[in-house]
Parts: sequence; structure tokens; C-alpha cells
Amino acid sequence: MFFFILSITIRAQNNLEIIKNYEEKALNYENEGKLLEALNYYYAILKQDTLDNGKNAIKKIEYLLPKCRELFYNEIKGKWKLKKKLDLDYYSNIKYTNLILVENNRIFFNNNKINVSEINLESNPFSYNDFSGFPSIKLEKEIWHFSSRIVNGQKRLILRKQTDKNGNLIAKLDHRGIIIDNRKRKKALKKEIDTYYIKK
Repeated sequence: MFFFILSITIRAQNNLEIIKNYEEKALNYENEGKLLEALNYYYAILKQDTLDNGKNAIKKIEYLLPKCRELFYNEIKGKWKLKKKLDLDYYSNIKYTNLILVENNRIFFNNNKINVSEINLESNPFSYNDFSGFPSIKLEKEIWHFSSRIVNGQKRLILRKQTDKNGNLIAKLDHRGIIIDNRKRKKALKKEIDTYYIKK
């Protein structure tokens, strides 16, 4: 019985340390204006704790979520041209088209000016998902993670399918972060392992 209680106590202490670490990181990101990163940490806190820390995380999420949606939408607004297709789009409601147009709170997937599919961001806004964090979009059972970054002056929109339309999890290994050689690691991290588009 003693060892059982001790085990619970240790787990609780470890959990509190994790939450404290997450809170510090979330607050630092928030103060630096990196709101998307802060939001993901507040969601992580919410998953760990449902008491005082969790209540504070909920308040932060309610405050940050609309701001993060607006920030990311403005970040990806405009026309994007397919640069590299590194995934298959079978079992998917989204197809990798030649162009993506983000405007009027919609994402249009176009091939030669023909609209293949679209996502209404008013009825299906960017949200958090356990598999991929924020910003993600869920289309029935299908989950997509969106991100953007600038590499060598080139702005990229990256799409990663987390689950297909049957709800099957899509696993993808990424070894780039554990490359020991610093120069080789930096070079590898500039390459994409997911399908990506460039700003047109």
C-alpha cells in the first residue's frame, strides 16, 4: 500500500513539474508575441490538468484562439503554387492541386482555374487537434495540419495529413532534428518532408 501511495505521489509531483514548465514556456511565447506556440502549450496544460492550472489554460485558450485564427489566416492569405508533392492524396477529401487560393475566409484548391474543392473557414475554422496541434482542420474523420515558414527568403505553405478520411492515422518519421552534425542538421531542416506550396 505504501509503495502504491508513493508511486501516485511521485507521478503527481512529476505532473506538477511538467505543468509548471509548460506554463513558463507558454507565458514566454505569449510575451514574445509567438501566440500560436503559446496556444499549443496552453492546450497541453489543459490535457495534463483540469483543476486550477486547467482553468487558467481555458481562459488563455478562449482569449488566444480567435487571435491565432486571424493571425494564421492573414499569414497564409493569397495565392500559392505547388512546389513539391511529397505525399499521396488518396483516401482524402483534399487533393493536392496546382494552386491554392486563400481569400474571403475560404481555402480553394484549383487545377487550371477549375475549383476542385474548398474549405469554408467560417463553418470549419482552424482548431486544435491532439494529433497535430494548432492550426488543424478536421473534415469529418480526416485531419490536416497547416503551417507556414520562410526558407532562404521563400515563403512556404506546408500541408500534412494526420488522418485519412477513414480515420486512419498517417505516420511519418522525421529524423532531421537528431542529426548530430550541426551543419548537416541545419541543411536537412531546410528541406521539407511534406507537400508544400510557395507564395505566388
